[in-house]
Amino acid sequence: MIKDGRVILIKSYGSANLEQAVPVSNDSVFRIGSVTKQFTAAALLLLAEEGKLSLQDKLSKYYANFPRSDEITLEEMLHHTSGIHSYTSEPAFVNDGMVHRSTDEMVEYIKKMPKTQDFEPGTDWSYSNSAYFILGGVVEKVSGAPLAQVFQTRFFTPIGMAHSALDDEADIVLGRVRGYSGTAPGKFSNAPFISMTVPGAAGSIRSTASDLAKWNAALFGGKVLKSTSLAAMLTPGRLSNGEATGAVMAKMMAAAGAPADAQSAKKEYGYAVVISQEEGHRKIDHGGGIYGFSASLSEFPDDKTTVVVLSNAIGKDVGVTAITDRIERLAVGLLPKK
Repeated sequence: MIKDGRVILIKSYGSANLEQAVPVSNDSVFRIGSVTKQFTAAALLLLAEEGKLSLQDKLSKYYANFPRSDEITLEEMLHHTSGIHSYTSEPAFVNDGMVHRSTDEMVEYIKKMPKTQDFEPGTDWSYSNSAYFILGGVVEKVSGAPLAQVFQTRFFTPIGMAHSALDDEADIVLGRVRGYSGTAPGKFSNAPFISMTVPGAAGSIRSTASDLAKWNAALFGGKVLKSTSLAAMLTPGRLSNGEATGAVMAKMMAAAGAPADAQSAKKEYGYAVVISQEEGHRKIDHGGGIYGFSASLSEFPDDKTTVVVLSNAIGKDVGVTAITDRIERLAVGLLPKK
């Protein structure tokens, strides 16, 4: 937890490896899942600043043969309003995630799914890992370099994120923790394998709590993007009819039976960030979940407070969802919810 640029608390609990009884340390390296998406969004915004692409470009400019690509913009993909069906929703993904693929091979896999489109582009909102994976391919095509290199040279090295990288399961990583699935209270199993080529730009970064705090300090401190680009990143998306994506998200939460307090949070989605209010405290955040790991990165800009919570477990009643809200509320001076 960072407040006013000072480290208030960095603390590690539990095991990095249950079989070896190795404790987690402050430099332990975790997979961060969909928190990766904001790095992809920032890379696109940097390329737009340099005049190398426009967020209004049609996907067909980069993937001409992808279904409906001449109707979908990069910005719609960033806002999850493109309608591109998420490959992680397919039952076959459980097994297909074990296959190592290049970026283009993965785009072909998405292209050949039984279902490629959930709705007409721009007419609805639905979280799409496919869209963000493909956006990573766009970054590679425009920059002429692998996504891992783009992230390293544009973000990790300049910001001093020494423990961060686009993950590769073959890498030997000092401090890498093992991921687990929660099976019952106090019971865990080793998480299923997934090739890190599969999440790609949608969820393949590995990092530490300290590195992610550095990222937020740089991003919200104006050291990554121009002010206009950051403002665009934090602007809620809208459907083609002008309806706010937050209204669609609220309907989805209500239909899913979310608690009343969650429904009243009035969440909006920018470019890979969720914008909301926590009892008057402005909040910008994103979570991540991937086999064996869960993550949360939150910024309370008016409170000048960053909260990072990483866990090497995921499942019912385990992982960051069980504790993040309580930590965040304490960090900004709110009482824990009963």
